[in-house]
Amino acid sequence: MPHPHRVRWQSIDWQSATRDVLLEGKRIRLVDLNPSGTDEVVIFLHGIAASWRWFVEILPEVARTHRAIALDLPGFGDSQFSRAGVSFEGMARAVAAVCDALEVPRATVVGHSMGSIVATRLAIERPDLVERLVITGGPILSLTGLARSPVKTFRDQPRSVATLLMELATIGMPLPARLARRVAHSPTALSLVLGPFVEAPRQLDPQVMEQVMAKLGATGSFPALLSTFASDPSADLHRITCPTRIIRGPGDPLSPPSDVERFLKAVPSASSVDIEGTGHWPHLEMPERFLAELEAFLNDRT
Repeated sequence: MPHPHRVRWQSIDWQSATRDVLLEGKRIRLVDLNPSGTDEVVIFLHGIAASWRWFVEILPEVARTHRAIALDLPGFGDSQFSRAGVSFEGMARAVAAVCDALEVPRATVVGHSMGSIVATRLAIERPDLVERLVITGGPILSLTGLARSPVKTFRDQPRSVATLLMELATIGMPLPARLARRVAHSPTALSLVLGPFVEAPRQLDPQVMEQVMAKLGATGSFPALLSTFASDPSADLHRITCPTRIIRGPGDPLSPPSDVERFLKAVPSASSVDIEGTGHWPHLEMPERFLAELEAFLNDRT
């Protein structure tokens, strides 16, 4: 019997929940669930090469009690590429501008992988906006130094670098829809493509993966990576003061334990919880466990 979370997302009228916001003439695509039901807002930021669809299972459940917003960052999904939004700082400014356009004064921000970097930059630069911060598939700290110090980064984190290089093969251009559907419904193909990132690729929901892969690959991916030549997106972590929770998979190849330790040392308001049996995508690998941890953090007002 399907889990209720996996049924509920299919009953949502996603077209009605989808809207565009124009930032300096460029389209930002987003979904907005329960927009008038509550002042409590949760914003979801996807990883590299991805789109808002990576949270398709999570959004309806969060929208039971919160306004749930997920956007395609500039140059990803159905959002237009913007040179101003190519860096992690630029993407953080774009998220802040979307909040202004939607009249969202304060929100919990959930960032996955690359989105976790954007979320941390937003928490650093706009502490008035970020009420709480959730990091999953991260924090990504070691890999942000790859462009500036490739030899040192590879020496310190060879598995993380090797996994990122494998990811580079898919991030630049969108995956053809027909191929995406075939991969999503093939346990063997999922194992080959996603094996480096997740603990049990054959257990992923094929229908969810079809949604995820529908917008896999993006023109903004390589420019975002190249922007780390000019600046360190992991700088000034000590400026994060809001309650912060890392929800991670112990098998995450892109965010090793040393990254978590470094983050926790720099951010006294942060704590970490592991979801056993998951890797880089806890919210896709074990959505029920991820939701339980997220809801617990949202309800914890101590």
